[in-house]
Amino acid sequence: MDDLEIKIAITNKVPKNNLKLNGLLRGLERDRDEIMRNLLVTLFQALEEKAKEEYSPSGCVRDGHQSNRCVFRPSSGEIRYRLAQMRDRNGAIFCPLATKLKVEPYRQYPVSMGME
Repeated sequence: MDDLEIKIAITNKVPKNNLKLNGLLRGLERDRDEIMRNLLVTLFQALEEKAKEEYSPSGCVRDGHQSNRCVFRPSSGEIRYRLAQMRDRNGAIFCPLATKLKVEPYRQYPVSMGME
């Protein structure tokens, strides 16, 4: 298992007076879905860079991004992400992140994804 270090900066407005723990937790709970979506996009970007580096020595070259965004629907809300593309020696185009995460084309993953 590889270590993946991601640094995340979160900006949140807090009142100057009467700041209480419950108010702080309520604010974080309100922003939870947005935080999770941003975390997933950041993870996708980091994993995609790592996957591109793995394929580069084997003769694959970068070939831009997909024109349409791939839609993921986790419980935190819809995420649209443009997958990077690479071209192998035979000219076939593939997406390294989709290959690494074993994302099947045209499959709709249920919201509960592994929660059962």
